[in-house]
Amino acid sequence: MSNVLISEWSTVIRSAPSVPASLTCRETLRVMFQHPESKCIVVCNEVDEPVGLLMCERFFLKATGRLGADHFYRESITRLMIRNPLIADLSAPAVSVLAEATNRPEMMKNDCIIITSQGKLAGVVYPSDMMESPLEQGIR
Repeated sequence: MSNVLISEWSTVIRSAPSVPASLTCRETLRVMFQHPESKCIVVCNEVDEPVGLLMCERFFLKATGRLGADHFYRESITRLMIRNPLIADLSAPAVSVLAEATNRPEMMKNDCIIITSQGKLAGVVYPSDMMESPLEQGIR
């Protein structure tokens, strides 16, 4: 990996909590409360490969919704996660990833982008951070 690629992502990549796909919603809610600064939680398989994404605000709204907390708490987190999040490798040009992020459906435009390194979770990027960074100039 070149230094150019590392520095390109280093201005926008953030750490995010991750949970195994085997957790329940109750267990995942506890993780969310332990990381109030994070906008998302990445759901990973046994070998730390991302398989889904939870946007914390939407997840919390579902957790406190009308369906009843008892039923919700027992649900597998895989039932509520976004199953096809935008995932990009550190080697991907950030400008291309930003272009792909801006072409997502309106409801998903602000969803975090999962960044991997050799298939393993490396962090996340908030689309708003990419729009405010010098990376955004590359797609104009």
